[in-house]
Amino acid sequence: MKRVLLVLLVIAGCGPAGRNNGEGGDAGPVDANCPTAITGKVFAPNGMTPLYNVTVYAPIDDPPPFTNGVQCTQCTSGFPGGSYASAASDAEGKFRLEGIPAGINVPVIITTGKWRRKIIVPVVTECTDTALPDGTFRLPKNRGEGEMPKIAIVTGGCDPLACILSKMGIDTTEFGDNYSSGKAVTFYSGAGGSSPGSPQPATALWGNLNELKKYDVVINSCECDEHNENKTSPDILKQYADMGGRVFNTHYHYKWSKNLIPSWQGTASWTGGGFGGTPDLVDQSHAGGQALARWLVAVQASTVLGQIQLGTKTHDAGMVVPPTTRWLHSSGSSATSHYLSFQTPVGAPSSAQCGKVVYAGMHVSSGSVGTTFPSQCSATFSPDEKALVFLLFDLTTCVGPIF
Repeated sequence: MKRVLLVLLVIAGCGPAGRNNGEGGDAGPVDANCPTAITGKVFAPNGMTPLYNVTVYAPIDDPPPFTNGVQCTQCTSGFPGGSYASAASDAEGKFRLEGIPAGINVPVIITTGKWRRKIIVPVVTECTDTALPDGTFRLPKNRGEGEMPKIAIVTGGCDPLACILSKMGIDTTEFGDNYSSGKAVTFYSGAGGSSPGSPQPATALWGNLNELKKYDVVINSCECDEHNENKTSPDILKQYADMGGRVFNTHYHYKWSKNLIPSWQGTASWTGGGFGGTPDLVDQSHAGGQALARWLVAVQASTVLGQIQLGTKTHDAGMVVPPTTRWLHSSGSSATSHYLSFQTPVGAPSSAQCGKVVYAGMHVSSGSVGTTFPSQCSATFSPDEKALVFLLFDLTTCVGPIF
């Protein structure tokens, strides 16, 4: 009789009364003996490129929409609408979400920065790991599928960075030539740049704080030279970054840090480093660099952990000055920093920092933007472009530690 009673107690521990009832209540310690979970991989909008450090959670209630425009988005431990369970994708894009309510049509949210999409899982079985097929959990291609950051992209004659966004999977219908179109991505014309429609000149963006504040991210494509004539109000870009804006600069846009914004000058040695040898290296002295090294292998941009063969490189940034983060650098004693990032306002305590700046000292993208965008973009990612994808998503994440 004692043995029968023991068996019944074990079975009861996995019964409905022994688990979270899906209403946020505490079901007691027996949950650990009978976990309900889902597993899967998170992908970019294209459904093919796995992503690192994307949050996956089971919401208690639907979160409110993101607020439009730039904000100071510091990291917190909670989720809008609350959550039953949460997880983050690893360097291969994989996650395991344990503690999710069992049932049919269970909502799951994937989010990073202002990217957010709700996926309905048809069936979550109690006391089981439910594996979802690749492609289930991807960020939205368009605003009909979910929420997306507002991105301003300045075109330039030497780096068609808009092609990266297209190959990431953002629908062509989400690219426009003015903010009022409501598109996720808005073109502005830099020196030598071209794009569909009739975009405003870059000066209309860089010289107007109210225009900058409409966007979560500003991407500045290389203009083939410094072009000081169109960068006459640098303090406005600094103000934008300080209030929470995200800025991505390539090659000749080192000008903002080297000469135009005094507080950014101390983030690195802007006198340049040596070209160095090959292969180029991932800085694995910090957790983000270690994740990047593993991710580059996972997406087949690297065959040796911590190494990558980059294409068109420059040598305008030398060693970084802490707390600036170095991501990719040349080999050799006088190393060039190919990718670096820093938080803003520069010099403020981390608790008071809101924005981020990334500098890529190379021509990253292949193909061209042109008036028939994206038809002139190359079809596949190069290793350089894959590294940029990692940093673009890192750029949009919250600032500071989770507390």
